[in-house]
Amino acid sequence: MTATWYSDRIKEELSRKIAWVIAQKLRDPRIPPVVTVTDLTVAPDMSNATVYVSVFGEEKTVKGALIALNRAAPFIQKVVSHSLSVRRFPKLHFRADSSLAHGQRINELLEEVKDDLEQA
Repeated sequence: MTATWYSDRIKEELSRKIAWVIAQKLRDPRIPPVVTVTDLTVAPDMSNATVYVSVFGEEKTVKGALIALNRAAPFIQKVVSHSLSVRRFPKLHFRADSSLAHGQRINELLEEVKDDLEQA
């Protein structure tokens, strides 16, 4: 129970601090102004962490932002590790979180079905 609480706490703190660094410290034009950290998974040994981000825009914008974030990962790790006291700081890997787009597509499909039923 305590280990789960601790890992949840670390994940929450990492997510918050990573989001702050992205918003306040990165100046790469490929990263749009609105990038949201939606989830974070950390390996049990704290060697790696996958940071899921939501980037609004076309696929080209999302791909460019992911490239820029992965290139900036060592900088983000350095900044965040100085403000967080953990024995081992994970190597960060950024991935697109498609759950928001997926949810939006489901909503669009439901609206289409609703419209079709109303017209029938």
